[in-house]
Amino acid sequence: MLTLQPESLEAREYQRAIAKSALTANTLVVLPTGLGKTIVAMLVATERLSEFPQSKILILAPTRPLVLQHAEFFRDHFPDREAKSVVLTGETPAPMRESAFEESALVFATPEVIRNDVSAERYRLGSVSLIVFDEAHRCVRSYAYSEVAHHYKSQANNPLILGLTASPSAKKSRVDEICEKLAITNVETRTEADEDVTPYVKEVAVNYERLGLPENYKEVSKILRASLDERIKKLQAMHQLPSNVKIGKRILLDLGEKLHSSLRRGGGGALFGAVQLQAQAMSLNHAIDLLETQGSQSADRFLSKLERAKTRSARGLARDPRVIEAQKLSASLAKIPHPKQKRLRELISQDFQSDPHAKVIVFTQFRDSVETIVEDLTRMDLARPVRFVGQASRNTEDFGLTQSEQMQILEDFRAGKHNVLVTTSIGEEGLHVPDVDHVIFYEAVPSEIRMIQRRGRTGRTRAGKTTVLMTEGTIDEAYYWTSLRKEERMHRYLATVKNRGPRPRKKTTLLDYA
Repeated sequence: MLTLQPESLEAREYQRAIAKSALTANTLVVLPTGLGKTIVAMLVATERLSEFPQSKILILAPTRPLVLQHAEFFRDHFPDREAKSVVLTGETPAPMRESAFEESALVFATPEVIRNDVSAERYRLGSVSLIVFDEAHRCVRSYAYSEVAHHYKSQANNPLILGLTASPSAKKSRVDEICEKLAITNVETRTEADEDVTPYVKEVAVNYERLGLPENYKEVSKILRASLDERIKKLQAMHQLPSNVKIGKRILLDLGEKLHSSLRRGGGGALFGAVQLQAQAMSLNHAIDLLETQGSQSADRFLSKLERAKTRSARGLARDPRVIEAQKLSASLAKIPHPKQKRLRELISQDFQSDPHAKVIVFTQFRDSVETIVEDLTRMDLARPVRFVGQASRNTEDFGLTQSEQMQILEDFRAGKHNVLVTTSIGEEGLHVPDVDHVIFYEAVPSEIRMIQRRGRTGRTRAGKTTVLMTEGTIDEAYYWTSLRKEERMHRYLATVKNRGPRPRKKTTLLDYA
């Protein structure tokens, strides 16, 4: 009988309960970060291989580091030591993938590799008795998860699907799309407040700190807003924007899509002027956000690049007298740091004074801010910050990190070589850092998915805290309220989609005897 080895890993009661439910139907598991979604997957995989000994288990994750983490976890804890496993990523040659897939019982892979191989008929998914979609909230639109799920549903002899996520979405349509594409008929969700989860949750203090914007910054912001308002009024006069609502980034983005769609259909004339005005409005909106939420250095860098940009709209914006004035004033504010910089140093200093071995993650929206924050924190005595960003390189000054470099940085962070990880959204999914003491948001985020994932980086094995820095009267505060509303809406909707359809007849499983 296959059971988890008690000396290496003990499944919690709620994990066993979720796994038993997941064995009865295709299931979406919504469980906060750090509460053991991978253990649920292992329990279900153990049972499926017991029931179908000649079958395979396929575990998918969106990135190679995540795939390797899952493979390592199963290697250390999977009860059947004889089960052969393999990792398949784009770095594995196609001929080797074909034979490795056929010979293995546990397959860990990125979805693009499986999609491409199945489409090329290198192998079929008929023998796969369980497919696990980690970070299942990605299974929307044309992401590779959707195509793999389609192939699996049509090919598998004994299919079972398990989706794992900390936060699917606040949008009913998106949750429905995930469930439809994965053929989900069962939803298992838990929060930190649930009775069977509470004993395992460490206390996480969440603090929201509002910081006032210096008057010098407000003057620059006022100049940029005047330039933005002028363009919005012109678009309203052209009947491209409504005149009775507040125009924000979302409305401008929607307008851009509409205008470019009209151009593709053969429109012209005034449309070209509207496109230019919309692009300039977006740039001004971005410059204001950088100034107010990141600092004058970020705004100065952005504005100074406009003259060298390839687009006519950007170069035209760079010649606007108000933009020229705003850029000069931003440059002059270099010695007046944004209040977030000072507060971040204070928070991190407090952390290391309380515990010299503490670990901190700082999340920020912008790669430019990662550089600024790391440079600033390097001057502190106890801080050993490190930059953690994605693979894409934007220019010779903003280079990306390869996946091997990313994995080495994470290993060094776990080992204590670095004690402050400064990262963008790349650090939200799948970071296996179990003992982070403090998660700091350099700005609020409007996405409930990102808020939940970031917040879940602390409080895993011991008490932790989360701090969200917000500039008063800016987009920070709007994003704060937006993410709270979305998270509340997500939990309300998930409560209504539990047990979406009839389950197959309940069978006795190994979990009943564990």
